[in-house]
Amino acid sequence: MMLKDLEKEIWSKESHEGKKLGNHIEECKKLTHEFLKFYNLTEYKEFAEILCYYHDLGKLKAEWNVKNRNNPPHSPLSFLTLYNKDKEELEKYPLLGLFILKHHGTLTRMEDGDMLRIRNEAPEKEKERIDDDLGSWRRNLFRYVSKLDTALKVDLSDAYGLFKIADILSANNLTNYRICNPNKNVGDLRLWILRKIQKKGLETRNRDLQTQLGLSKVKEHLLIRAPTGWGKTAASLSYAAGKGSRIIYVLPTITSIKSFYDDLCTFFGKENVGEFFYYADVEAIKREESDFKELMFSSYFAKPVIITTLDQLLLTFLQVGKYFLKRPHLRNSVIILDEVHTFSQNMLYILSYFLEKFSKSYSLRLCIMSATFPSLLKEHFETLLEEVEKLWLNEEFRNRSRVMFRLKEKDILDVVDEIVEIYRASRKPFRMAIVCNTVEKSQKVFEKLQNLLSELNLKLNIELLHSRFIYKHRCEKEDRINRWIREKKSFILVATQVVEVSLDISFDFMVTECAPLEALVQRFGRVNRYKNKTEEINVWVTFPSEIENKKRYPYEKDDITNAWGLLKDLEGANLENEFQLIEEYDKVAKLSRVKRREIYNLLETWNENTNFLYSWRIDDEFAQRLLKFREEFTRLVIPSIYRDYVQKLYEKMRKEETYTQKREIFAEIKEYTVPVPIWMIKIPVEEGFPIVDVFYDETYGVRKEANNII
Repeated sequence: MMLKDLEKEIWSKESHEGKKLGNHIEECKKLTHEFLKFYNLTEYKEFAEILCYYHDLGKLKAEWNVKNRNNPPHSPLSFLTLYNKDKEELEKYPLLGLFILKHHGTLTRMEDGDMLRIRNEAPEKEKERIDDDLGSWRRNLFRYVSKLDTALKVDLSDAYGLFKIADILSANNLTNYRICNPNKNVGDLRLWILRKIQKKGLETRNRDLQTQLGLSKVKEHLLIRAPTGWGKTAASLSYAAGKGSRIIYVLPTITSIKSFYDDLCTFFGKENVGEFFYYADVEAIKREESDFKELMFSSYFAKPVIITTLDQLLLTFLQVGKYFLKRPHLRNSVIILDEVHTFSQNMLYILSYFLEKFSKSYSLRLCIMSATFPSLLKEHFETLLEEVEKLWLNEEFRNRSRVMFRLKEKDILDVVDEIVEIYRASRKPFRMAIVCNTVEKSQKVFEKLQNLLSELNLKLNIELLHSRFIYKHRCEKEDRINRWIREKKSFILVATQVVEVSLDISFDFMVTECAPLEALVQRFGRVNRYKNKTEEINVWVTFPSEIENKKRYPYEKDDITNAWGLLKDLEGANLENEFQLIEEYDKVAKLSRVKRREIYNLLETWNENTNFLYSWRIDDEFAQRLLKFREEFTRLVIPSIYRDYVQKLYEKMRKEETYTQKREIFAEIKEYTVPVPIWMIKIPVEEGFPIVDVFYDETYGVRKEANNII
């Protein structure tokens, strides 16, 4: 079917409920032009206007009706209309055809099936001609994409992404939405910091505050090494406020995002802050934002301030899925990378590859921070970013000795009795952390502690926290811990490495298993955070007995024994200040050139597959090699104890008609998922969340006590 009088028909037929196609086209043009102007891409205005005009013309076919529940695809006819009526524009901008045909999905390559769908829209007598023409056009498109300058491909795909956001906003009657920068300056930040200090009952350190606020004047990229509790957050926000740009704040864990989101909302205003991570829709439901509009803007990185995880940033650069909705909003932004020492080398080198490609063309400003910023990593970023300012607060480390530790040459399970005695003898309120290197060890310690407290008839607040709880229970535990903190109650937290960079807690005493030095420095940083000195032992370090024979241990035996040997020289009063630990970590920190070469070679293969244009699929073996962000692969599963409840939710979701209702139910299903190491379970590869027969309860999480556990 071919269309005769386009102008008349676009103003007579609805493309969306209550909206004529002509109105939708005009709204798309207006919004797209505003977005292009905001990101300095107005040279692509003509290209975008053609997209706006033609993308939905296929809805003019007689079979398509806005009231139909299931309409036939309209993109093939939209493409054919452009091909027949504006072939000159298609020759000028070959990517127009690809973008129009794919505008309801990801940007995959043109396949035979796409050609067939276009051919089917042509009148019978023209099909043979269309076949020949389309074959020629597709070959020309492939040649054009392969020869096109990378910067131009990036610009055009970003312009397409901004058009798509305009399309979505118009379709959802959200045409008042505007992309903007944060509305706060350094003076506002100073007042906010002072209120926070007062609320916490801390002393204002004027010299530190002036140093933090002075970073607003730094024009180059910024690297910060400062002690935990010094105020790196304030420093990074000051740096960003001085630029007046949008902020992408990258944190290492979901837990840290949740608490940080509430904090930033008090400064920038809730309407200006978005969070995006895998469970963001679950959090939206908790805040009763069930229409998901705010989540939509956050998922596109379209809010003035975005808090996200490193994997979400990397997946955007890697062009996974509908990457084009997010990547344009990285332009001209300040990207703050917190706790950079936690990045695996895979993550670091993938990030570095894309910063090389985008930092200048996107006018990015980077603020990279860590309490244990080793010299090797500093040199890496200095070489990568070239123009770099450094804030290295070595004197702050020298002026602090907040930790005094004692080595216990026993396994942590063998000191549980002594732990209870320390707690009983302490002045209340008293917060104690017991940190284990593995989930299994933390469960055993918690169980032994529970049994001992029961024998002694002691009632106290005690909690277990690790990564193998379903999201619902993990959130409940974190909320409970935060409530104890607010109410100034005593408690014991048994945890794994999640305590290193997640919950914002200052413990009075810690018992930790020995780990590599960088991990120990982070754990020590959770003790006595807001003071400068201690005159007594406040940390015990135990030696993990299982490193001799445990097959899957998170750390190398040599790293632990080397750290233990070093700690022997710094035990008790021998640790005069915290800079001694930083210096020792500098000596053992290492980056692998072999790993960097391996990652960069994989990314060149990625480039050949995507051409810095096409969306990338992550479900093949090559993708898994590249995306091994962490040391072990995990799979999100649902414990079988929730089988009946979750299956009822799936049934309910299938019956719902609207996307919003389906999304809300799916978010509820996600609350019952838990990450489990792949080696630990025997399940077939399947779509969705497998319901797996693991032994689970809300006190201990997933335990290695079921038939299908290795």
